Amino acid sequence: MNVFLSLIQLITIILICIYEYKKKYTSVFLWATLLIMFGFPHFLSVISKNISYDEDTLIKASIFVILFNVVYFSTKAFIVLIERGLAKRNVRDIEGHKLNEIRMQNIVNRDKCLTKLFFIILVFCLFVLVAFSIRHLGSIANSSWGNFRNLNNELGFSSSLRYANLLFFASAGVALVYKNYSKKTMMLAALGIITFYSMLTGNRITILPAFMTIIIPFVFNNRKKLSLRQVIIFSLIAFFAIYMVYLLRFLRIYGGFYNFIREFNFVEINSRILDMLLDGDGELGLRKAFYHFIYYDNNFANFNKCHTYIRLLLIAIPTSLIPEIKPPDFAISMGSAWSMDPYNTVYSMHPTLYGDCFANLWWFGILLGAFWAVFSCILDKYMNKKNKVIKSMLMVLFGTVYVIAGRGSVYNGFFIGLVGAIVIEIIYLVSRFRLKL
Repeated sequence: MNVFLSLIQLITIILICIYEYKKKYTSVFLWATLLIMFGFPHFLSVISKNISYDEDTLIKASIFVILFNVVYFSTKAFIVLIERGLAKRNVRDIEGHKLNEIRMQNIVNRDKCLTKLFFIILVFCLFVLVAFSIRHLGSIANSSWGNFRNLNNELGFSSSLRYANLLFFASAGVALVYKNYSKKTMMLAALGIITFYSMLTGNRITILPAFMTIIIPFVFNNRKKLSLRQVIIFSLIAFFAIYMVYLLRFLRIYGGFYNFIREFNFVEINSRILDMLLDGDGELGLRKAFYHFIYYDNNFANFNKCHTYIRLLLIAIPTSLIPEIKPPDFAISMGSAWSMDPYNTVYSMHPTLYGDCFANLWWFGILLGAFWAVFSCILDKYMNKKNKVIKSMLMVLFGTVYVIAGRGSVYNGFFIGLVGAIVIEIIYLVSRFRLKL
């Protein structure tokens, strides 16, 4: 039964991935992340029995995932049917909208202005990072994830790096814009800035826009059927992405980019990364927290209260202004549960999206599948209304957000997406204003 259910959960995730790919939904990145971080590892753990949790816990995990996936797919299919019915009644309006979109895309000056503004912002973010490092750490050689985190905690909202990080995610999609316009030199320059920024900060999620730039053209081409060549390409990109995430983790272990380069040993690093992959350590081991929550039936402080999603509703309200209006950071609550330390106030845990949904609402968490289906439909509709440049920027931004959410960092992902979308819209309005002048 355990092996059968683990296979069914894997098949449902794969089928949703194929469906999302064929429909060209940006949420395919959410499901690809869940496939890599939960679907395959969970199935392999069950058949190999290389996991410290009992069979009953693993069976419950499989059942929860299957039910969540069914709710998600059923809701999305229902929405698509409604949209098709409405589309038949409003064919003329849609044709008119398409005509307007084509006209907007032909405004070359606006596109050039937009692209330049986004690239300038991306360069500015790197400049802020370097200046911040020199001012507060003495040199970029002292740059490390730990040092930046401590400084951000000390400086609070006065930390310029916080704002630079948000602008970074909003502007990183410019690499895809240059790729779409076959500006290879500028695309490589943008990718170089993204990579260097990631290496300096040691923040693993900052490398994601670079991978989005590479993989989005393969996913959103005109072909709907997956060819063997595409499967091989996607697999290689996924493997390289996982490798880079673990490599960036070593930047933290070595205390920063400079120390990592100075003590770099290719054979040793690859050996340790392979050991971490086989042991399910790091990103591929986040699902263990989900098992942990199931095993203890969510018997932890702040669980079963939907804190993540209540915080999302109040996302526009700064916690520092009205501290009592928002529930406590649920990632910290999950960190306390995972570490079994009720006094924890710093350590956070992101147990994949499945684990987060279970921790928020127990078995009723499967109903959150409907929320994600509705959200993804609204988001794709919003992006499809935009011109070519803005759509590319948003696709990179929310492709990144989906990966972060799939990892289980739902609130952080939403915050990055919301602020990034606002920045992109403001830049778009600024470009229109400049053209009118």
